[in-house]
Amino acid sequence: MTSPVGWIAFLRARVEEEKRLAHAAAADGWWDPTEPGARRFGVEAAGRLVVSVLTGRGVKADHELTRHILSHQPGRVLEDLDAKEQLLDYCEVLGTAIPPQLLAIVRQFAEPFHDHPDHPVRTPEAP
Repeated sequence: MTSPVGWIAFLRARVEEEKRLAHAAAADGWWDPTEPGARRFGVEAAGRLVVSVLTGRGVKADHELTRHILSHQPGRVLEDLDAKEQLLDYCEVLGTAIPPQLLAIVRQFAEPFHDHPDHPVRTPEAP
């Protein structure tokens, strides 16, 4: 069983990695969809195309994927990551006295990274 300290360290490292990526993505500011009637669906920032979307599954799929990408605005991602950092700071104050329910939340936030080689309970892939 991995200690609370191990889970906190793992999640903090992932949050720091995600923050670096989000800051890089935020360099051009807020993301917008390409104008209606544009040759392709995509995402623009500062008046230039940053992501072109072409799923090969038709216009509706292209539009839905574009909307999904836009829902991950770098500013929103950074706010989410800041909240996770606050949770981790609180957990560090508690030390080993973290209530099991709070540790379960930390573990759940770590779950999207289950395939990361440093994940505390990652199972090695079979040969």
